[in-house]
Amino acid sequence: MKVEEIVETLKEFGLNDYEARTYSTLVFLGPSKAGEISRESRVPQSKIYEILDILTGMQLVEVLEGRPKEYKAVDPDLALENLVRNEEKKFKVLKAKARSVKTVLKKVNGNGEETIEGLWTIKGRKYIEFFDKVADVIDRSESYVYGITRDFSKTARLSQALIGCLKRGVKVKVVALEPVTQENYWKAKWYQSHGILLRLFETKIHPRIVVSDGREIIMRLDHDPIKKENFLFTAVWSAHSSFVKIIDSYMKDLWEKSEPIDFSKFKKVKEIKSNSQD
Repeated sequence: MKVEEIVETLKEFGLNDYEARTYSTLVFLGPSKAGEISRESRVPQSKIYEILDILTGMQLVEVLEGRPKEYKAVDPDLALENLVRNEEKKFKVLKAKARSVKTVLKKVNGNGEETIEGLWTIKGRKYIEFFDKVADVIDRSESYVYGITRDFSKTARLSQALIGCLKRGVKVKVVALEPVTQENYWKAKWYQSHGILLRLFETKIHPRIVVSDGREIIMRLDHDPIKKENFLFTAVWSAHSSFVKIIDSYMKDLWEKSEPIDFSKFKKVKEIKSNSQD
C-alpha cells in the first residue's frame, strides 16, 4: 500500500491530513527526530511538535527519552485498535447528547403551532411552512449554516435566503442523506454551483436539521421517514442555548464523518442534458 493510500485510510478514522502524514511517515522511518519527520512528511516545522503531541495523546506515537527527543510510531495493529476505541468513545458521547435532547423536547398535542420554553413546534403536511421557517433562520445567519437534506429539495423562498446569506459571506455546509443520481443531479448542482459545500452521509432515517451560527436550530421529524410525498411531520425550532449547543456539536461532527460528493462522474449526464436543450 502506498503512503498516500495509508494517509487516506487514516483520515477515515478521524485523523486530519497532517496527523495522518506524520504517523504514516513515522511507520516507515522508525524512531526519528522532529525535524526529520517534518521534512519527510511535508508537515511544516511550526506544526510538527503540536501534531506529535496530539498523536501521543491518541496513543499513536511514543516519545523516546533523550536530547533531542525522538519519536516512534506505535505498532499499526495496536494503533488502529486505539483509533477504533477513540471513535467508539465519540459515539458514546453522541448517544449521551441524544438522551439530553429527549429531556429538552416536550410532546405537543394537536396540529397547531406552540412555543414552549424556547421551542416552536408545528405538526402537519405543509412542507412549505417548514421551508419558510428554515429560510427565516438562514436570513438571520451571520457566520455559518449547517443543513441536512435528502434529495436537495428547496423552494423559491429558501433559494432566495441561501443566495442572500452566501452574498453576506456566510459559509453553508449541507449533508445529503442520499447519493446524487441522474434524477436529482440538477437540484444538487444548484447547491454546488452557488458555492454551498456538499457532503454525503448515506442513511435512510434521519431528521432534517438546520443550525445557524450555533444560536438557533430547526429540525423536521418525519412520521414516516421513508415516504417522500404526502407525509406527516413535526417541525421543531429552538434558540434554547443548551439544546442548540447539543445539535450544533452533532452537526459539526456529522460533517466531519461525511464524505465529499464527486460530481465528475455525472459529467456525461450534464452533457446529455445540455445537448437535449440545444
